[in-house]
Formats: sequence, C-alpha cells, structure tokens
Amino acid sequence: LTPTESAASGTTRELFSVRLTKVDGKLGLAYRAEKDGLTITALLVGGVVDVWNHTADADRIVCVGDKIVGVNQARITPNAKAPEDSGGELLVEEMRSCEGACHLHLRKLGPRWHVEGTVADCLDHINVALEMGVQLDLVKVEEHAFVQDAVEQASTNKITWSQLLLATCAIAVPSAVTIAFCSDMGMGFWLFGLFVASNWNFYGNGVLGVLALFTVGMYIVDWHKWESKKQRIVTALLVAYGMCVGGIMKCKYYPQAPLVVVLFHMPLIIGMLRASALKQVARTSFYRGVGTATALVGIFVLMMWMAWMSIEAWDGLNRYDEATKSGLVVKSEALYNGFVFEVGNRKRPIDYTWDCQDENPYDFDERFRVKTPNDHKLTREEDKDRSKKCGQVKTIWFLVWLSPFVACMVNLVIAAFCFVNGTMMASEDTTKAEKTLKHFVLMVFVLLLCMWVASSVAGASMRLTGTLMAFCGAGLVCLFIWMYFEVGASLINSTMRSSRIMSTLVTVVTSDWFRACFVISFNAGLPGMFLIEVVRQKVRKMRNSDANSKQWLTDEANMALTFFRRWNWASIFIKANWIVTLYWVLFVGCSKVTVVFLAYLNEEFGHMGGGDARFGWVCLIFFGVGFTMFMLPPVPGIPVYITSGIILGTQSRNIPAVGGFYGGVSIACGLCFILKLAAVCGQYSIGYFMGKWVKVQQFCMVDRVPMRAGERILMRRGFDVGKVAVLVGGPDWPTSVLCGIMKLNLFQCCLGTTPILLVSSPCVLAGAFMAGPRENMVGADKSMWDALANTALALSALLQLGSGVLAMYFIQNMVASHSEELAKHRPEHDKVKALTEAEEEYNRCHAEILNVKRLPKFWFFWITTSACMMIISFFVFILLDAECFNDFQVADKISDPDGLNCPRDFACAVIGIVKSDRPFGWGALGLYFVGSLMHYIFLGYAGRAAKARMKDKVDADEQ
Repeated sequence: LTPTESAASGTTRELFSVRLTKVDGKLGLAYRAEKDGLTITALLVGGVVDVWNHTADADRIVCVGDKIVGVNQARITPNAKAPEDSGGELLVEEMRSCEGACHLHLRKLGPRWHVEGTVADCLDHINVALEMGVQLDLVKVEEHAFVQDAVEQASTNKITWSQLLLATCAIAVPSAVTIAFCSDMGMGFWLFGLFVASNWNFYGNGVLGVLALFTVGMYIVDWHKWESKKQRIVTALLVAYGMCVGGIMKCKYYPQAPLVVVLFHMPLIIGMLRASALKQVARTSFYRGVGTATALVGIFVLMMWMAWMSIEAWDGLNRYDEATKSGLVVKSEALYNGFVFEVGNRKRPIDYTWDCQDENPYDFDERFRVKTPNDHKLTREEDKDRSKKCGQVKTIWFLVWLSPFVACMVNLVIAAFCFVNGTMMASEDTTKAEKTLKHFVLMVFVLLLCMWVASSVAGASMRLTGTLMAFCGAGLVCLFIWMYFEVGASLINSTMRSSRIMSTLVTVVTSDWFRACFVISFNAGLPGMFLIEVVRQKVRKMRNSDANSKQWLTDEANMALTFFRRWNWASIFIKANWIVTLYWVLFVGCSKVTVVFLAYLNEEFGHMGGGDARFGWVCLIFFGVGFTMFMLPPVPGIPVYITSGIILGTQSRNIPAVGGFYGGVSIACGLCFILKLAAVCGQYSIGYFMGKWVKVQQFCMVDRVPMRAGERILMRRGFDVGKVAVLVGGPDWPTSVLCGIMKLNLFQCCLGTTPILLVSSPCVLAGAFMAGPRENMVGADKSMWDALANTALALSALLQLGSGVLAMYFIQNMVASHSEELAKHRPEHDKVKALTEAEEEYNRCHAEILNVKRLPKFWFFWITTSACMMIISFFVFILLDAECFNDFQVADKISDPDGLNCPRDFACAVIGIVKSDRPFGWGALGLYFVGSLMHYIFLGYAGRAAKARMKDKVDADEQ
C-alpha cells in the first residue's frame, strides 16, 4: 500500500483544495473540531462530498481521516499558537457562515488504500475489464501478474496503424458520397435536376408528414418500452432515414438538405467506431487518431477539388470565373426550367439570359427560338419573385460547385474539435466532467455565433443563409449527443451539485427568464402535447397496461402539469413581454426605421448641388448623423458602415478631385474608422456620467464575476488579444458604455478598438460594391459587383465572429482561473451591495404579489391576455415578415413609384414600409402596442401593490 505522508512534515504535497457548493445548506460530511483543524469522521452517501469523490481526480478525493485546515480565507498554520480548540471552532464558524460555495483546504491524513496503491490499481483494472466485456474468474497467484499486465495494457491502448487506416476509410465515405452525388465533380446536376424538374417537393412533404404521424404513433404506443431491442432499432432507423429521404426530396427549396444529410453521417460514423472497433483505445489516443484521420480526409478532398479546378485535362478549368459560371448555367438548364413564376396572365420558366443576367424589365414572346419583348412590364412583385427564383437556382449550382469545399471544411472542423477535446482540455484543477462542460458551453456559443453570422451574410443573390443555419443546427445536435455519451447521464446528474458550470446552467434553466423563452417557443404546441398524452393514456387502458384507469393523462403528463403549476406564471408572462419588446425594438422598429432613414439620407444627398464642396458637406453631415445613430443603444454599427460606402461611393463617382469612386470608398473607410473611435468616446462618456448613479451600476451588475472578468481583461494595456477581442467582438453600445461605467482608461479603450478597421472596412466596401462605380449596371457587370459585395460582407461577418468567439473564450477562461478572487467584495461596490440589500424586501413583496395564489384573478387574466397578444405578434413578425413589410434595402429609393412612393418624405416612408394591402402588418403592430400598454399598466399595479405590502409589513413590525 502507498504509505501516507506524515502530517508533521509540512510538505505541500499532502495539501489540496476543493471547492464545493452546499445543497440545502449542507456539504454531507461529519467532522470533529480540534486545535489544528477539523478531522473528517464520516461522509454522507449521496452528499456533496460523496458526489465530488465520484467525479474528482484520484489525488483530490476527500477521505475519512483527512483534516480540514482552512475554509475560504480562514486558515490554520501548524505552528500557530492558539487556545485549545480555538482553531477548529474558527473553521466551524466559517463553514456555517459561508453561503453557496465553500473552498476547503485539506491535509491528507486518512487511509487511501482504496484510492492509491496496488488495491486501487486492481480495482481500476477490474472495472476496465468488466466494461470491455471480459469474463473474470479466480486465478492462481502465479497467474495474477499476467492478468494484471493484460488488463493494464488494455486500459492504456493506443490506436494502431491498422485502426487509423480503418477510421480514415470509414470517415472518408461521406466525403466520397458528397463528391460523387452532390458536386459538379460527380452527378450533382443530375441529382438536383431530377428533384427540381418534377413534383418531388410535394412528395417530400407527404413523406415527412406521414413519418411525423408515425413518430407520434410510436410515442403513443410507448415505443421506448418495447421488449424487442431489434424492433426499436429498426423502427428508429426507418423514421430517421425516411426523414432524410424526405428532406432530400425537398432540395428544390432546401438545396442544403443533401449535403447536411450526407455529411451528418461523419460524426455518426465516428461514434460507431468508438462503440465498436476503437472501443478499447484510450480516450486521448482515440481523439488524436480520429482528428488525424478527418484532417487527412479534409486535406485530400481539398487537394482533389483544387486539382479539378486547375487541371484542364481532367474536366476543363473550373475556377470560379465568368467561363465557369457560364458552364454552370448551361448545366443548370433543367434547374431553370423547374422554377416557374407568374408574369402577366401566364406562367413560364425562368430564362437565365433574359431574367437573371439582363434583368429585362419587360416580358418576352418567343418565336422560332427568338425572344422579343412584349408590352407587359413586370410589376414590382413580379420582379421580386423573378429575382427570388434566379437566386434560388444560383444557390443550387453554386452549392454543387462548392460542395467539395464544404465537405473539406466539415472534416477540418471535426478534426479541430477532436484535437481540442483530446489534447487541449487538460487541466489540473478540474474534473473530467468539468472540462467537458467547459468545452460544451464554449462550442454552443460558437455555433450560436455562427448562426448570427449566417443571418448577417444573406446576400441579394446568394441565399446561403439556410445552408449555414442547417449546418449549425446539425452541429448543435451532434454536440448535445456527444455531450451525453462523453459524460454519461449518471455523471451529468452527479456533477450537477459539485460543478460550478453545471450549477450555473441549472440556475439559468430553472429561472423565469428561461421559462419565458420556453413559453414563447412552445406555447401553441403545449395543448397539442397534452392532447397526445390523453390519447396515449387511452391506448394504455385499452392495452390493459398498468395505467391508472381514473386518470385522463399519463403519469408523465401529470408530473409535468404539477411542475408547471409551481411556476410563477405572472412573472414568466412579464419576462416574456420584455423578450418580445426587445425583439421588436431591435429587429422590427429600429431595424426597419434605420434602413428607411439611411435610404432617405442617401436620396437627400443626391438632391444636393454638384462640386467638390458638396462632397465635403456630405461627409460632414454623414459623420454627424452616424455619430447620433451610434449614440442610440439599439442601432448596430454594420448598417451605418454599409450606408457610408453606398453614399460616399455614389457621391464621388464624378469628382476627380477625391479620386472618383475608389477615392470616395477609401475616404469612407477612413471616415467610418474615425466615426467609430468618436462613438467610443461618446458612449464612454454616457457610461462615465451615468455610472455615478448606484442604480445604473447595479443594473449593469458591476459586482458580478463575469463583469469583473471582462473588466480585468479590458484593463490590460496595449494590443492584448483578449482586450481587442472584447472591444471589437462585443456589441457596440453596451461595450463602450460599460467601459465608462467601470471608469477604465479611455485612451487604452480607443487603442484596443483600432482593429475595428478590419471589420468596418469590408462593410464599407460591401456598400460601395452594392452601388457600383457606375449607374444602372446590368448583366455580368452587375453580377460581378454583387458577388464582391457579398464576399466583403461575409469577410466582415467572419472577422466579427472570430473576435466574438475569442472574447467569450478569454472571459470564460478568466472566470475559471480567478473566480474566487473576482467574487471577493470590493469597497467601491459598498453602495451597490447596500442598494441590493435594501431592495431585497421590495423584491420579496413584489414576488409575493405576482404569486398566482395571491394575485387577483382579474389581474392574472389581464397579464395573460397581454402576453398572448404580444407573443402572437412576435410569431407574425417572424413567420410572416414578407406579408407584413415591404422589401426595402438601403440602396433603394423611397421615391420609387413602384416602391414606397414617398418623394422626400421620411414619415411617409416609415408608414409605407408596412404593407397596406395585407392585414398582417398593421394587425400585428396593433396587437403589439395594445399588449405593451396592458403590460405597463400591470407593472404599475404590481409596483404599487408591492410598496403597499412592504409598508404593511413595516407597520406590523413596529407594532
């Protein structure tokens, strides 16, 4: 056995620390107070310490006999002179007073034969062998060494060359299928032409609908309780692959479906390898081997694609130039014939040259294969429908050309994930579950940021937003599956109490804010779910199962119903209203008005007189308007940057003194950079002066750990990577205002913001390319400039994404490394703490008022009605945006007769953005404003009632 080191030696090797979070005010251990500390006498099974021992590393397990020599900041030194038992009593008092998390410092004095030494090794080897399916029998003493060596070797197996070759071949299958059936290198145009040219989209809807009903039926008959495992697997595979086939059949409108379905098999194959052929490989070796295999496959696919583009003898030159585009258009003839739009009194297929390339404003008649324009001029709606169809076909043939590169990127992303998970997650102060949780949370935020980038990059002709969203959604599904199998359900449950990250996640999930998001997302589906449970209970009764014959709902539904009844629904409805209000301000009100105002500004500049002086006034006026807009919290920076490129690029076309179009674009890049730094100073000033109010400091949570972590990063001097990432990747207004509230060095904040030039300049270029160097561009010339605009905007979004990911990484790393130090109280936050404590009684009274059992039924009905109205408007704005608002871009003119038709009238344009010939826009706005009014009326009532209740309590205490 491994001997225990002497307590008197004083070596630091026998000391270790653990951080535990109390559950119900207890840690689950018994101790005896002594002069030199607290000796642990027993551990409660299932308690916090016991759960910690099941997840901690071997050298940090708490054992009976160990001595607690410190709790948080209270410490006992071995040679300290103190009265008898005073040291132990000091620790007892500190342990009882600490709320939530306790940091225990321990000395290893208890026996560790079950943790260290030969006995522990034998137990580990036996468990490993049993997990691998080895049947163990008693053996003779002389055979013991052989068995021990064999099991030890199995527990540390490294991936072999043959296993690496097997993994590489298996992982390469999805990429090979992608190249063969989804790309121009193979049969991509044949596959898409097959599904686009006929009614396969309708058949796909039917397949998905039938499978959805079949899935509900399997749930009703308790599929998961079927005795035959083979039947469960077969039916699950039938549904899964049936939905994949249905999705592929809908590739006319969802061209990303085949790519997502095929490449989604890559993580599935990796999981199957882990469960079968590579089951005995050590975890680190497995991830490194799989990462190497996927990286090799990705590099090989990339090399094949580049060779296909560059070697003329293979299939001609296929670089993305005008010749390649023309070839792709020719191969897409069946695709264009499959997209039909209505023009005049007839329906006809899209003609690439007439409709997409030349964008002819008139319809045509065709005789003897010769097209001649007729008298019908396309209406605005017909022109938009035609542009939409052209964009859909262009997206398909662009994806067919790009699909090998997509397969390469998926391989490289999975390889990076494996390398990070296998090599870069090593940490000495965290358990395996804690490491995995950190990785999981960071990856979820990365994928959500990718979705944000996808929504920002949607171009006019390249509609790739759906593709990016689909891959991010598939990535989230894979990430949750990986989390479940990597950590395990039992370990997740046991980690909930001891893990800081899991505790935080549980707190977030059980908060009223998260429940409000749940209500907004599934409000219409909840009645349907309970209806299914009624049918399920009826089926159970018919099958004479163990269902309670007196219940209408299943036991699971009754448990859920009981759980929902415990929710504070009034508080949830209030928070749901705030979420809808935030969405409306950011994505409806401010977004629409900002676009209309910038277009109005652009058109007004066009009415100014000519000459060099005009351009100077344009720059000056735009700077003032842009600075004002930056001072408004909801206005994002990207539309301002894009508008500067449109306005200054357009105004400088015919001014040689500034260098023409390209000189104007350069001036716009510099002007936006100066504008951003000026906005940082202005926003900083707002925060600096508002930060003197204690209520503002409390609202910004300056005394919380995440905010202090960001503060510590921003206090670094110069071009620190973390500091630049936070200043550039964070939202414009909140980041600079918080810098002022925390009274950081203004010069250092501006210095760290200077790399914003890399983000703002591509946006300026995108706006300038949208306008183009000449007026009324059509055909290939316009297509080239549109492609450049989309590329510049995508580059800006990717840079924004990268800085956002780095900002989250550095803040998370700072919190994990210095959480205890950041959690310490600071004297400058005494007023914030005092205000928080003073408001606790009011908050308690307010929560009591919102309790459904005490809230008058009239007011509960009032806030419920308000929430229903606002949630309905929310879904109308999201799902029926095209039916509510006219499609209007910054480059459009508000005076266009076929558009808003509001010459030099900003108020008319704001009203005209809402469609007047459809009821959805004004109807949804009416629901939102009436619901908001009811919301604020209810807040006034709740506030007055809470103050009255608090006054009654004070009067009762005085009596």
